Amino acid sequence: MKKNKYLIVLAGMIMQLSIGSIYAYSKWIEPLSKVLNWDAHDTKIGFSLAICFLGLTAAFMGKFAQKVGPTKAGLLATLFLTIGLLGSALAVNIGSIYLFYLTFGVLQGIGLGFGYVVPVYTVVKWFPDKPGLASGIIIMSFALGSLLASFLISPLIASMGLSGAFATLGIGYGICMLLSALYLANPVNVVTTQLTHVDLTPKEIITDKRFMALWLLLFLNVCGGIAIISKAAILGVEVVGMSATQATMFVAIVGLFNGIGRLFWSSISDKIGCWTTFMLFMGINGICFALIPSFSTNSISFQILTYIIIAGYGAGFATMPSFVKSIFGTENYGQVFGYILTAWSAAAFVGPLLLGLSTEITIFYLFSILLIVALTVGFWLKGLLAKTLIPA
Repeated sequence: MKKNKYLIVLAGMIMQLSIGSIYAYSKWIEPLSKVLNWDAHDTKIGFSLAICFLGLTAAFMGKFAQKVGPTKAGLLATLFLTIGLLGSALAVNIGSIYLFYLTFGVLQGIGLGFGYVVPVYTVVKWFPDKPGLASGIIIMSFALGSLLASFLISPLIASMGLSGAFATLGIGYGICMLLSALYLANPVNVVTTQLTHVDLTPKEIITDKRFMALWLLLFLNVCGGIAIISKAAILGVEVVGMSATQATMFVAIVGLFNGIGRLFWSSISDKIGCWTTFMLFMGINGICFALIPSFSTNSISFQILTYIIIAGYGAGFATMPSFVKSIFGTENYGQVFGYILTAWSAAAFVGPLLLGLSTEITIFYLFSILLIVALTVGFWLKGLLAKTLIPA
């Protein structure tokens, strides 16, 4: 059957919307604490594990996903994510936090990994002239998935209980991802050329200084943003005194700006280049992190600064695919991009850990410093690209 490239985009967006529910995780923390008396710090490990296995799956199974094709890899994403959420329902039902780590963290994380890379790899191939915009639209959908989930989780818990909410989302997302996977496909010309190129070895990838610089850029940009996302609802209540309803809206708008930032900055990157784009949003985020401690008593100012930061956080994911493609070429970009995503895995643990080092809002100065370091890495990368005659 001949595939329509715009329906391919729609299928990719549906899959990303489904797996993006992980970013609404802060909505689960309080119910888990109330119903099961699980400590908030312990429950956050489930989120960190999910993001960790997302990155690991993208890195070490990315080549396999490309080999078996978008449909089969998409079906694996569907299987693991559905089992992960249904298993989470069981874990909650029997009160086992370790089963929760396995199902919500590890199994769902594997599903997230397949579900994240497959649409990105696939859709970019259909739009070779606008890789930044194509990846931005798909990755934007991941962020908007948290917006959708933030409105679903609380009503589902209220009507079906905590276990029922996990099971319902598992079935619902599973159906959506199944339909998406069955339509996703590579364009015919890409399928034939993929068989002729020589893959880089893992050693060749991780020892390349350009890879190291890109990895550090993503890691340092993600740390602060993912720390906020992991505790968005709690930060809203504890820092600026939001009500539960206001915190729900705060989480939803965080998801919205995560998506808007991905689309906006990826579109900008097609015009001014990936390097300049990265330097811009990292510089802006560094300033915003430094300002938060001074404006934390003002709810509106705190929210505006947070939304700008999250937009820049999302920008890193949307811009990175075309950045990698411009440096390593079309044939190797998918493989290298998978390894780059391990930076997301590392930041999923480091960012929330750093945020937990202090109860004082001044901890945000540390994230500002990390972005200053990221800007330094950016200038190092520009020098490396100049030596290899690749425009920044």
